[in-house]
Amino acid sequence: MNPQSSVSVHENAVWERLVESREAFLSASKDFFSERIDHVSCLHRAFHSEDRETAIYLAQYLNESDLKELFGDLVFLASFSHGSIQAVRRLILSLPREWVLAQIESFAEPILASGDYDEYRRLLELYLELDHELAFKLAGKASQLEDEDIREAGEDFLARLKLVSGNPTPPASTGATNL
Repeated sequence: MNPQSSVSVHENAVWERLVESREAFLSASKDFFSERIDHVSCLHRAFHSEDRETAIYLAQYLNESDLKELFGDLVFLASFSHGSIQAVRRLILSLPREWVLAQIESFAEPILASGDYDEYRRLLELYLELDHELAFKLAGKASQLEDEDIREAGEDFLARLKLVSGNPTPPASTGATNL
């Protein structure tokens, strides 16, 4: 049986358009990375626009130095719910762990200063992947805040950390973990 026989003319046209679009995207991506283009500035701008998904996709091809320059943007993108949050977390986790741990609080604190439940939860999730002590510190802070939803998020993460460590004190830093 011919594989094309069960595909309608319309389905085939849609497929062809998809293939052509992919080829055009790959060609444009190659140009973006091979020409003298300020990748960091372009992606910084795109992270804060409706082009965010494309920027997140392309960021996976950046070198470590460029990702470090965009770290503040990545922390911002990791602080709220959206369809590519896991990709953003992978970008952050791809950076040297000690460097990330030394930097992250200075970028997260301004976000959290005016943050709500979502920002606290999303950053607590990221912190859990980075370091239990860091997560414990933020969860403890959140659990003491007046905002009931943020306080609940902090208490929830404190309970999760207690279950993992088996005691209520901050767990020893062991690196990335899966909860």
